[in-house]
Amino acid sequence: MKIFDAPWQARPMMIAQYLEEWYNASRREPYYDSHKRDSSFFGYWAWEAAAITLILDVDDEKYKNSTFYPKNLVEFGRSELKGSLLESKEIKESKEIRVKSGDRCPHSGMWETLNHPARREFFNKGEVMSGADSAYGITVWLYKGDV
Repeated sequence: MKIFDAPWQARPMMIAQYLEEWYNASRREPYYDSHKRDSSFFGYWAWEAAAITLILDVDDEKYKNSTFYPKNLVEFGRSELKGSLLESKEIKESKEIRVKSGDRCPHSGMWETLNHPARREFFNKGEVMSGADSAYGITVWLYKGDV
């Protein structure tokens, strides 16, 4: 969950660290060391790291060659999704898209803070969403539409 709350710049290193610790942290799982006792062993994969990489559109350059990271699955997923999940028709048509400051803008257009009083600003896709001195401790931007 920490990765979801982290700024986009910190996510690659966090996932890389997770992957380094993944196998030893799995020692209570039934699959741990199954390659030593089971002839039907298919490999160890940190599926959750792949899912988070796809969902958050994390740059996996720092960890794509990690032993337990299924990079081929992620490459396939990216080719099928053709970009960020936030570009999907369902999300574009949903009533609200919210993004925290520090994350990348998923869609160019006008955004408004949930602060009171609200602040409006235009962001381009891929741009880092700025902070706005929120009384809540973090600025949340609400997508208001194309300009």
